[in-house]
Amino acid sequence: MKRVIACIDSSPCINAIAAAAAWVAKETHRELVLLQILDYYPASYHLGEISGVIGFESNAMLLKELAELEQKQSELAVNYSNNLLQHISHMIKEQYGLDTTIIQEKGDFLEQSFNVLREDDFAIIGRVGERAAGKNKVIGSNVENFIRGAKCTVMTVGDHFKAPTRFIFAYEYSPTCLKMLNRIPQTDLLRLLQCHLLYVGDHPDMLEEPKAFLENSNINVVAETRYGDVAENIMDYQREHGIQLLLLGAFSHSKIHQFFLGSITTTIFRDLNVPLIVVK
Repeated sequence: MKRVIACIDSSPCINAIAAAAAWVAKETHRELVLLQILDYYPASYHLGEISGVIGFESNAMLLKELAELEQKQSELAVNYSNNLLQHISHMIKEQYGLDTTIIQEKGDFLEQSFNVLREDDFAIIGRVGERAAGKNKVIGSNVENFIRGAKCTVMTVGDHFKAPTRFIFAYEYSPTCLKMLNRIPQTDLLRLLQCHLLYVGDHPDMLEEPKAFLENSNINVVAETRYGDVAENIMDYQREHGIQLLLLGAFSHSKIHQFFLGSITTTIFRDLNVPLIVVK
């Protein structure tokens, strides 16, 4: 069974992640999985590197005390994680009537996440994790690397989520976008929403075929071509129309690829507080 993977931590985005995951799971009839990676590292994580220093063995008692303290800290971290996962699981059951599966791993967030994820998964992650939130970052470094490295479709959410009724499909002529175009009529997640087909470029007839395809598939579609900077036009269009969801393709060699993976990423996350879906 295909899965929705909700990446759970203690960030301000956690309730929005749960709401978005429940919406996607209901619309697509996927299994809902809560994934938490415990990447707790104790203060003496690197002490082993200096244990061979002359005279350091005389501090064996201190090392023993540190080991005991860190064992207790690790147990508390696991207990906290278990309580958090159970709380979110119960909340989703009460509010959305969905059962959840829990996966809990220890280690590096990115490494363990990529080990869990499958290509047909739909992953949902907050735009800032608990550590980045504490530093008032717009987007966490783990989030950027997660989007770039994950092989599956990824949705990012902020600290609020409302089920969308419309979405922007930032279109270009590329294999990824053509695949996305064919998916839209086939998925319950998008086919009931109004599609705003937006192309930014120098070919005014670019949207004729995709617009006709969507209309013939009974999709409510609005098409618009604009000129200039891709990122600025996408942001302007979203603000003008108040659209609640943005759909992008990844890993082409186009302006959209440069926009998403380039320096403009931080601006998008700061200025557009709407969910973003990146399809691989």
